[in-house]
Amino acid sequence: MISFDHVSFAYEPDRPVLSDVSFSIGAGEAVGLIGANGAGKSTLLQLILGLLAPTAGQILVGGLPVTKENLREIRRKAGLLMQSSENQLFLPTVREDMAFGPRNYMVSAEETERRIDEVLARLDLAHLKDRYNHKLSGGERRMAAIAVVLCLEPEILLMDEPTITLDPKNRRRVITITQSLTQTRLIASHDLDMILDTCSRVILLADGTVAADGPADEVLRDRALLEAHGLELPLRLQG
Repeated sequence: MISFDHVSFAYEPDRPVLSDVSFSIGAGEAVGLIGANGAGKSTLLQLILGLLAPTAGQILVGGLPVTKENLREIRRKAGLLMQSSENQLFLPTVREDMAFGPRNYMVSAEETERRIDEVLARLDLAHLKDRYNHKLSGGERRMAAIAVVLCLEPEILLMDEPTITLDPKNRRRVITITQSLTQTRLIASHDLDMILDTCSRVILLADGTVAADGPADEVLRDRALLEAHGLELPLRLQG
């Protein structure tokens, strides 16, 4: 579903963010993307959606090269949960934000409404349907942003720091929801306990390269590997 073939990217010449990155993610896989600040995690997610263009190499999403002519279809296949919910919720109400994507892809009004009700019921968020976004708490905004992405019914779900700023209750809700999903998932996060709970595989980025790629239980138990790249063991594996 996602393939990087010797991909490099730089915002400025001679200052690479990603260098010769290669990996593939199969349908239905749940993969954690970890690394210290500045490792290139968010950049990598943006490259998948064509929000940035690689300086070298090729990216495939659902078998399609990430090129200008394929962006509409790729963005239909892949949904991004942004790191900041404020960037995802830009219309007055939760319902309007959830409807925006499907209607933009010519989904009928009836089908869009069905999706909205189904997603909100699944997330136990029906009470937020007609709430104004500016009146939501931080946790409610995060959950609403997840609902917006799921309403697109993407085949691939990209998540950028999904548990950031959440209190313990809402963090647990996000983990439970993520565990229940069947889409291909690529989750970038510093929350290594969340990655351990939701992913079967981990890719570790360091200095713009893939420093490790393997089973989550193995990578996240390797204290020496994590500490060498500015990370710590998940809390529940410490001691």
